[in-house]
Amino acid sequence: MKKVLAKVLCLSIMVVLAPTSGIKASAASSINVDCGSVLRNATHCASGSLYGMTETKPADVSGLVAPLNPYVMRNPARGGSGNQHSFGAAIPVSGKLASVPSAKVSIDLADMLPGWPYKWPGMTSWINQVNSFISDKKASGRNNYYGYEIWNEPDGTWNTANGSFNDMWKQTYNAIRANDPSAKIIGPCYSYYNRTSLSSFLSFCKTNNCLPDIISWHELSGIEGVSSHLRDYRNLEKSLGIGTLPISINEYCDANHDLEGQPGSSARFIGKFERYKVDSACITWWFVPSPGRLGSLLATDTQKGAGWYFYKWYGDMNGKMVSVTPPNDDSNLVDGAACVDSTNKS
Repeated sequence: MKKVLAKVLCLSIMVVLAPTSGIKASAASSINVDCGSVLRNATHCASGSLYGMTETKPADVSGLVAPLNPYVMRNPARGGSGNQHSFGAAIPVSGKLASVPSAKVSIDLADMLPGWPYKWPGMTSWINQVNSFISDKKASGRNNYYGYEIWNEPDGTWNTANGSFNDMWKQTYNAIRANDPSAKIIGPCYSYYNRTSLSSFLSFCKTNNCLPDIISWHELSGIEGVSSHLRDYRNLEKSLGIGTLPISINEYCDANHDLEGQPGSSARFIGKFERYKVDSACITWWFVPSPGRLGSLLATDTQKGAGWYFYKWYGDMNGKMVSVTPPNDDSNLVDGAACVDSTNKS
């Protein structure tokens, strides 16, 4: 009895019930937490955001960013005239995040280019821009970078008139390896999970010695498919004979984009990302006029919203993440995450 009680006292759990018409409360709300089944160390993998920080926002890093213990913030390599965005350049943002020990910046190289879809400048110009950015990044003297994303959503932004996407990937991969050999390379950053496309991409990469260090895609169509995608991807790796790669879901949001960063929706994503040991995940940026709000966790540039307090709770999790089993892993019903902190007995 004392042993069981100790485990319960060591539990910090995050659960949100999803009101669902026609579902009995007992079926929708029953979850199992196994404090003895450790998943991994608490890293707050899902606490990042796309363009959630800019050079100037949030201004109060110590009060609004640091308490969340964020892991990965996703930013454009360059921000200014002639780039995809006029804000959020990765190098100055990494400087702002230098005071937040947990935080790293994921660098979106394609955002150096103008237009949407991106306006391709030709291979020579592209590689020159990549090499120039690498030099500037190294000159910053900081190591709080997560890695280089070679391209963003190539399933929608790569024009076949540009030539072969795989050829561009290989040449860019080689440039990064030559100039920043210890850096992580992330991709392909598809806009959704597509087994066929991933299989073709990874087969090319395996044959041509250019596998990404971190595999990535986006989850923007709802929570129901996330778990099956993560399971299917691991099976795909086995079928192709490649090792287990860290996964970055570098954009995630409910199918109802108004729920970006909101507690009820976010809890389900976090539960699944922790269960399947996703390495990093970033909240989306659907509210385009408002970059720098941590994935809508802030209600204004300076005011905390409900999502901020929820992610603060998540950010306070320490110790070991443990197993949480929901009633239906492939649904949008109740889900959650739990940790055991034996050091602080919480």
